[in-house]
Amino acid sequence: MAKKAKQKTAAGKNTKSEEKVEEKIPFHFSSLFPSLRKTALALAGGALLGLACPGFEQWYLAWFCLAPLFLLLANTPSHAQRSLIGFCFGLAYNLTYLHWYLNLAPLDWLGFSGLMGNFLATFAWGFAACHQALGFGLFGLLAGLLPLSGSFAFKKDKGQLRWPALLYLPLLYVLVINRLANAQDLMGVPWTQLEYTQYKQTGLLQAASIFGGIGVSYIIVVVNVAIASMLATVPALFSKKADLKRLAADSTEHAYYHCLAVALIVAIFIALGMWQKESAAIKPTVPVAIIQAGINIDMQKGEHTYSLDDLAKIYSAHLSSCKNELCIMTEGALPTYLREQEPTRAWLANQARCRHLDMVVGSMDKDGAGHPYNAAYGVTSSGKILPEVYHKRYLVPFGEYTPLLVEYFPEWVKRWTNTPAGGGFASGKEATNYAFSIGRIAPLICFECISPDQTAKSCRAGGEALVNISDLAWFHKSDCGIQMVAFSVLRAIENRRYVVFGANTGPAAIIDTTGKIIKYSPQGGESVVHGQIGLNPQKSLFSMWYR
Repeated sequence: MAKKAKQKTAAGKNTKSEEKVEEKIPFHFSSLFPSLRKTALALAGGALLGLACPGFEQWYLAWFCLAPLFLLLANTPSHAQRSLIGFCFGLAYNLTYLHWYLNLAPLDWLGFSGLMGNFLATFAWGFAACHQALGFGLFGLLAGLLPLSGSFAFKKDKGQLRWPALLYLPLLYVLVINRLANAQDLMGVPWTQLEYTQYKQTGLLQAASIFGGIGVSYIIVVVNVAIASMLATVPALFSKKADLKRLAADSTEHAYYHCLAVALIVAIFIALGMWQKESAAIKPTVPVAIIQAGINIDMQKGEHTYSLDDLAKIYSAHLSSCKNELCIMTEGALPTYLREQEPTRAWLANQARCRHLDMVVGSMDKDGAGHPYNAAYGVTSSGKILPEVYHKRYLVPFGEYTPLLVEYFPEWVKRWTNTPAGGGFASGKEATNYAFSIGRIAPLICFECISPDQTAKSCRAGGEALVNISDLAWFHKSDCGIQMVAFSVLRAIENRRYVVFGANTGPAAIIDTTGKIIKYSPQGGESVVHGQIGLNPQKSLFSMWYR
């Protein structure tokens, strides 16, 4: 009887406890969302990190402004809330980094004037930032699923194996943000990567010739995780309600040791890069001229669009100062299908022959099936237009091709895909280089400087120097150009190649194999930038392994 009474009592207690559990976890729609305080902190942290971008130049912020995100994620129990915190952080970060989208306005050339043009520029800015922020939302979700501990080693906690946050959180970050979320097949445009914030700190970047920009990003995130772990370990810094054990070290002493270990890792990373730098110096021997013709968007697409004859006169005037050089005419310099324009081909060949110029010229091309391509042509100093025509491989979503989903959008959205071809371009498949008498030059077009894999492929194909031709007239005078120069700095170090960057409205830059910008012309106005580059036939470790 006593046993039965006890069983009844126990059963009653169990029933009551189950009822209590059920009462504790009723679903509320509001539980999907983080608190206003956490949301505000995520937005503020992301915006602050965004100030590290090229243009704002607060590079040092990248080394600690990710730490608040990690602390917020560690102190948030709900997967949905973690995802939204990551999204909010990424949204503010990308809105700040991509501020130059606002310079799309005015859009009179596209048929949208006044307030409508400003609205559409703001819409494009917000859309791009939201698209990039989705990666941060995914990172927040996955980071919450990992059983982490604030250490460098695996450890068991109540029978559960916990992974070292100092190693795996940075790995998760670069896999999601640098790779998965910015995959070309997902309309990814990997513009706002952390490594580009350090483009002026070339001493920190030299190991990119081994590990790439993704390795630099990994190191930056490791430092941020170490800072977050240290803060999580000091109980006085947070309220007792904060649950930060997923980041906290076993003790404050351990947290200090972790920070020292991270400092040692950074020192080794820098030392490896400096060792590589010693063997990377290439003597500049090839004279180069970059033509910054100042062909703005109204000249290209306005009411009084310049004809090929008008453009030939402008370029002839600039070419008069060029002789015995590698001459760069930027993306879309001759907005026509060059193979079909015999007079333009004859003019181009004559300029190259008379001035003894090897030339890289932006134009367009068609294949046998009639598909249009954004293209670059090589013209030798003997006046021969090389048969190898480079077709741009990395196209800009909306700007150069219309994603399939846009077929269901309003007509005004489709009008964003406004190229000289009259619609979208097809994507090229192969890397190309031009066999000039001076050496082999590998062309890239515009946004391709954000693609480490396409650039490495061009070097593996035999390119001894890289030439990026761009058309940034769409964005008027903005920080878009300096950010692309920052990308080119990483590409130069990764592949140990000189990079020549030229945009029709500027900027123009020559970058050596160590990432040093040795010549620079700012955006705006017309100019011809003269300098020298070196040629390097050797492949860097990065260009050999990165795909």
